[in-house]
Amino acid sequence: MRWNDRIGRRIKLSDLHILMAVAQSGSMAKAANYLAVSHPVVSRSISDLERTLGVQLLERNPRGVGLTEYGRAMLRRSNAAFDELRQGVKDIESLTDPTAGEVRIGTTPPLSASFVSAVIARLGKRYPRIVFHVSIEGGEDQRISLHERRTDLMVFRDPRTTEDELLDFESLFESPYVVAAGAASPWTRRRRIELGELVDEMWALPSPENALGTFVVNAFHAKGSRHPALLLLQTRSN
Repeated sequence: MRWNDRIGRRIKLSDLHILMAVAQSGSMAKAANYLAVSHPVVSRSISDLERTLGVQLLERNPRGVGLTEYGRAMLRRSNAAFDELRQGVKDIESLTDPTAGEVRIGTTPPLSASFVSAVIARLGKRYPRIVFHVSIEGGEDQRISLHERRTDLMVFRDPRTTEDELLDFESLFESPYVVAAGAASPWTRRRRIELGELVDEMWALPSPENALGTFVVNAFHAKGSRHPALLLLQTRSN
C-alpha cells in the first residue's frame, strides 16, 4: 500500500473523526446525531475509509457496531494524529501569546500543597491568563497520563519515575529528609543521634512499597542497621 497513491491523497481527517465518533458511541446513528450530520454521511465516510485501506473497520454486534482488529489499530493511530494536531494548535497559540494558555501538572499530595502550589501562585501573579490544572495520582498513573498527553509535566520526588526513556527529566532542587519527633520526646534533648539508635522506636511511615518508605528502609540498611520493626503505616484514603 503506497502512501501517495492510496493513503496520502484519500484519507480525510473528517473520515477519521467520524470513525472515532462511531467507536465512542457504538452506533452510526448515535455518531451521526453527535456530529450533527446525516446517517448516510457517516456510512459513506466509513465505506470510503474501508475502501481506501482495503480492510473492514467495523462489524455489527448485539449492541450496534464495534471495531474490528483493523479498526482498533486505525483508531489508536487516529487518536495519536488528532492529539498531534491539538498540540500543534496549542504550540501556535503559545507562540502567538505566551502569556496565556493552560498547563496540566501531575504531582503528589505533599508537593501539591507545598512546592507546586507556591510555584503556581508566583506564576499566576506574573501570568494571570494562564490556567493551571493539577492532578493528584500515583507515579505510574501520572507517567501514563504523560504518555497520553493528558498532563504536560509531572513534579515528583521519586527516583524510580525517571526510568523511562520516552520522557525527559530535570532535577529541580535537592531537599534533605529530616526525622521529626514530639516536643516531649526524650530524643529532642539529644544533640547528636545515630540513625541506628532509633530502630526500636515507633515510626509513622508510608509503606515500604512507597518511594519514601523505601528511602527510609535503605537509609537504615546503609548504616548497617535493620529497618524499624514497628511501623505505623500511613496510607492514602480515596
